[in-house]
Formats: sequence, structure tokens, C-alpha cells
Amino acid sequence: MSDEVKAKAMKRISKLVKAFKSRMMSSKPGQNVKFWRDYKRFNKSGPFLRANRIQDKPSVINLNANDICNSKCVMCNIWQQKQDYEITPKDLYNILSNDLFSEVRAIGITGGEPTLRADIHELYAAAIDALPKLEGLSIITNAIKSDDVIERIDRIHRLCLDRSISFSMMVSVDGVGTVHDSVRRREGNFESAIRVLEYFNKKIDTTIGCTISTVNVWDVDELLFFVQKRGYKARFRIAEFIKRLYNEDLTVIRNFDADETYHLLLFFHKLMFNYEKNPLYLRTYKSIINQLMGGKRLIECPYQKGGMVLNSRGEIAYCAPKSKIIGSGLLGDSSQVYYDNLDEKRTILKNYCDSCIHDYHDQFTSEGKFLIKKDTFWKRHLSLDSKTFNWINTCIVGEKSKSKTRPKVLILGWYGTETVGDKAILGGIVEELRETHYRFFDLEVASIFPFITERTLQELQIEGTVVAAYSRDFVVACSQADVIVMGGGPLMDLEELSIPLRGFEIGKKYGALTIVYGCGLGPLSFEKYRKVVKRILRLSDVIKLRDKASANYAKDTLRIGKEIQVVSDPAKRFVNARRIDVKQDNILRCYLREWTYEYNAHLSKQEFAEQKEKFELALANYVKRKAKELNVDEIYFEHMHNFAVGNDDRDFSRVFLDRYFSDFKDVPVSYNKRLSTVDSIVASMMRSRFNICMRFHAVLFAHTLKTSFAAIDYTNGGKILNYLKDADSLDHLVSVNTLLKNYGS
Repeated sequence: MSDEVKAKAMKRISKLVKAFKSRMMSSKPGQNVKFWRDYKRFNKSGPFLRANRIQDKPSVINLNANDICNSKCVMCNIWQQKQDYEITPKDLYNILSNDLFSEVRAIGITGGEPTLRADIHELYAAAIDALPKLEGLSIITNAIKSDDVIERIDRIHRLCLDRSISFSMMVSVDGVGTVHDSVRRREGNFESAIRVLEYFNKKIDTTIGCTISTVNVWDVDELLFFVQKRGYKARFRIAEFIKRLYNEDLTVIRNFDADETYHLLLFFHKLMFNYEKNPLYLRTYKSIINQLMGGKRLIECPYQKGGMVLNSRGEIAYCAPKSKIIGSGLLGDSSQVYYDNLDEKRTILKNYCDSCIHDYHDQFTSEGKFLIKKDTFWKRHLSLDSKTFNWINTCIVGEKSKSKTRPKVLILGWYGTETVGDKAILGGIVEELRETHYRFFDLEVASIFPFITERTLQELQIEGTVVAAYSRDFVVACSQADVIVMGGGPLMDLEELSIPLRGFEIGKKYGALTIVYGCGLGPLSFEKYRKVVKRILRLSDVIKLRDKASANYAKDTLRIGKEIQVVSDPAKRFVNARRIDVKQDNILRCYLREWTYEYNAHLSKQEFAEQKEKFELALANYVKRKAKELNVDEIYFEHMHNFAVGNDDRDFSRVFLDRYFSDFKDVPVSYNKRLSTVDSIVASMMRSRFNICMRFHAVLFAHTLKTSFAAIDYTNGGKILNYLKDADSLDHLVSVNTLLKNYGS
């Protein structure tokens, strides 16, 4: 390459670096004056920028057909209202004929309960007649009086078909069975709602709408499972304080404790990863997650610009949650009412929109777009395939700070997706570092999903700071650390190997001690990942692997020539220290997980699917026979993992029990739908008559605690076999072949 070409390339890189630094690399707004000045000005004036559009004519209307209800929902007080004046179809036609509504394209009709009106179809007809640009209509119903609901919605549907207007419906269902009935405080409502759903599900665009309050917060996973099994569509929302519902003093709304909030964060992530496909609703769930973590609303709202509420008295409001009534379309000119009260809309935009969690779906706000772009940027530039990592690393960090009063330890790995076992690993590593390196140090943990690791530190009562694994903070933390630890877990076929790889690369550049601490190796079926693991081990100053097989693989296959220590998994000491004296009960407890493809890469996907079905049947038979053999009082399923990334074990239990235990009457069977911690798993194992373990760390816990247990080797001769072999405890092993041979039918 000629000097001229090099000079041009360097000039271009310099320009890119400058642009990069000005946009993404500031951890605090003040570090980049121009960009952040513009960004803050935009956000500060955001409500007023949006307010420039509030003079648009409405394009969507929320129409309340009535203000009474035959339900007594815990999150709504409309049912306490007495029947008042209700606009007639003629009233509605006259109101909507005003020029203000000439751009309306959609109307959602709600209540109260709209199907309590025998003339509800006439309101739809009036809307169709009055609105020249109308494209779609919808309804929300509680489906309590199922016969009336079916008859009236059928009539509306035929009307819309005749007039070529799209029509959709939402049925309120807040839980399965008695859970829903307790929320709605109407016995039998769940059955009536399902009857209506079954009737319309194939005829109309039908969706379940679930409102989450403190009453049903722990039951939403069961509803999602029910929905998926039946093939329904569902949307989930957080109950909000809404003026129209007279619910501004109800304690069941947005009053979640720490456990409930964390549970909801897990749940909405599950919806995003495993269920919802529509980008519109994915944005809403992303915004809900941000608000549950204390942030702002990240999506706009159609009622900020082209939306309004028309209640059953003909009165107008700008939105349902926060707007006061601004006037009447029956007693005055709707256009004048709408435009003469825009100060009310500006007040709502300024004071309430950022904190409103109501599920009005729209595009991301400017802040939401920025956060998404920032996250995407860092994932790309810190990835295994990044072509820009070196110059990003160069331009972000400078010399290591010399003003530190205590050494810094950075632990990284799969944190942010951690199982209970990973939590115990973290606790064990921190304890060992305090004994072997520093009695006192500042701890940082790199996390893929920081909210999970923050929860982990709280559970373990460990002081530390969590940094996002794909961020500028991660790069800075790696450059400032005195010790960087790849903390347990397997080094295996994962794109997330970029976390320890980039961490070690940065750390070595700035003189950090790098340690692979208690990891296993594999499965490593792809050359790409084998090369990355080899690179990580070569960057390591100290290598401590958790079994002899991993050490042999590192030496013989990866050709690592440096010293490799075989040590106990760091989780062992942490678990052992939490042994408790408890009275044993006569319960068989299971700690199972979904069997996944990475341990069967020698099979085709079709072959594995067939093998998996046979395996699960055999596993179910094994559990049943073991329960009979031991004559236990109950079979109870516990869970080592609660997050969708890595497969929530509670989801596996729901499917497994529904498929193989629904007709099993010999012994009561149930499962724990709450959150799992190191202490809760230790206590449950210590109480058990017998533990059937499948996840690796379930085996480690059961063995360390000296319980009676069986280890299901789903790894096909991998880490579970290696652990038990090193511990001289192979008598606990139950291989896949043994299961299939002895329990397969």
C-alpha cells in the first residue's frame, strides 16, 4: 500500500473516529457539547415539537358506548357508575358529521361494556355513514353475557362486511380459570369469554387482551401458555391510572413490589423473544420494560397528535388516561371544542406522556430510537466478526487511572442470562478472589441484560457495579480493571464468546491479570468458535477449568501449551456454605430443562426432534416410576432458570406436565411458578426425599449438598458425566440411552 493510499485511509478513519466519538462514545451528556446540546434541546422541546402536530384533525377515535359495566374489575371503577345519558346513533351521526372528523380512519368502541347496548350495531352504522374515510372498526368486550355478545358482535361483523370496513375484536381475559374470575369478580366469566373466543376466532380478527395488576401478576405466564396452546392471539398491558375508568386511587395499579417488577421484566422479555412478532407491539413491550426499570416511555402515542376520546354523553377528551373533559360535541361545535382547548393537550404532553404506561401503540420516540441505535452500534462493533474493534478500542480509552484507592476486578461471562448455578458461580468467585488476591476490591460485572445481574447481586448480597456488556462502559471497565475474570460457565458455541474475547483483548493491552475461572469447554462443534476459545485461553494468564476432560481438550485439541489447573466449580463452595438444617419431606423434586440441539449436533434437526420426543416420554415415565417406587406424597417441579434467554425452565415444566402428567392421578403433581434463588434451590433440595436433576448445576447442587439424587445426562457424555466422574459419583448417572431403553414405553 502506497503512502498516499495509507494517508487517505488514515484520514478517512480519523473522520470516522471523530464522528463516532461525537455520537456514541460519551458516557455522560456533558462530554460531547454539540451533539448532546442538540439532543437535549430536541428532547426538552419534544412535547412542544409534538404539540406542533396536535392541530392535526383526529384520525382515530376511542368511542365509549356507555359508562356502565356488568363486571366488577379490581382495576376499574366504572361498575360503580349509574346509567346516565347515552348518545343515540343519531347523536353520534350528528357529532361525527362535523368537519373535525373528516380524516378519521379508525374507531375503537369500548365502554363500560359496549355489548350491554342492544342498539350497539346502530352506533357502528352511524359511524360508517358519517365518516367518509373510515377504514376500520373494533370492539372490546368482557364477554360475560356470551349469548348477547355473540349475537350483537355477529350483527356488527355482518354490517362491516356489507360496507367493506375491516372489523376486529378484543376479549378481555386476565388469567386462566379462577384467576380471571377473581380479577373481574364475576364467577364463570372465564368460561363465557372462552366461548366467545371460540365462536369468533376463525371468523374475525380476534385478540385476547390481558391487563396486569398486582392481583394477576404471578399468573401471566400461565395465560401465555394457554394462549399458545390454543392458538389465540394475545396482547398484554400494565394497568394504568385512567380518568375514564375512575381508578385513580386503586392500589392494585402500578404498585408492584421488587419481586413482581422483576418477574414482569422477565415476562415482557419473554414476549419479545418467544411470542410477539409484530414490530408495533414489540415497540410497546420495549417501552414497558424501560418504564418498569424506572425510565421514560419510549414510544409515542396516536393521541398525542391525531386521536381523541368521545364518551357516551357526547363529551370530548384528548386521551383516556389523563385528559379532562374539554367540552361537548352534542352541545357545541366539536371543532371549536377541540381547537380552543389545546393548552390541555400541551399540558398532558408536558406532564404525563413520558410516564404513561398505557398501551397506545406507535413509533419510538427520539430517545427510544437513539437507545436502539446505540445498542445496535455496540453489539456490531464488539461482535466476534467486528472489523472496527481495534480502532474503537484505541480511540475510547487512554492510560489506566492511577487514582484508584482499591484494585478493580471485572467479572464477565454469560451474566445477564444467569441461571441459579451462574449466580452461585459468581458468589464463589468473589469469595475466592477475596481469599487469594485482594481482601478488598471494587467489583464490576459485565452483563448482557444488566437488570438481571443487578438482581443477582442483590440476592447474593454482594456490592458491585453492573456494566452493559455491549457498551462504552464495558470497554472502559476492561481498560481500568486490574483483574478480569471469565467467570465459570461453558466456553462453547456461542456468539457471546465476544464478551470474554474482547474483555481479555482490552485488558491485556492495559496490563490486567486475565483468568479463566472454573469454566468447562464445549460443546465446540464449529471451527469458528474453537478458534475463539483458543484465543481466549492464550490471552489468559491463569487457566482454571472445572473438569479433566476440558483440560485434556484444551491441551490435545486446542494445543494450549501453558499450565492448566483443574479446580472445583466455583459454585461448590458457595452452595456448601448455604447448607441448612431442615426437616425432610416426602416429596420427589425435579430440576429439569428443555433438551436442546447443541448437545446433539451429530443428528439432523428432524432426527433430533424425533429423539427428543422419545426422550421426554422416557423422562416422564422415569419420574412417575421413581415416585411410585419411593411412595412419595407429591411430585414437585423446581427451576434453575427463569429467563427466556437460555430457556425458562418454568416454561418447560408447563409443557412437560401438560403433555405427560395431565392424566396422571397416582401422585399429586405441581410446579413452582415463582422466582428461583440460590437459597431457595438449596432449601428445596435439602428438604427433598429425592431430587431428579437435569441442568448441570442442579446436579452440582444436589451432589454438593449430599442429597439423594439422580443426574440425567442430557449432555450425552459431556459436562455432567465429566463432573460425576471426577467426583467418583457415577452411580448417580442416568444416561439418555438408559432412559430410552428402560423407560421408553
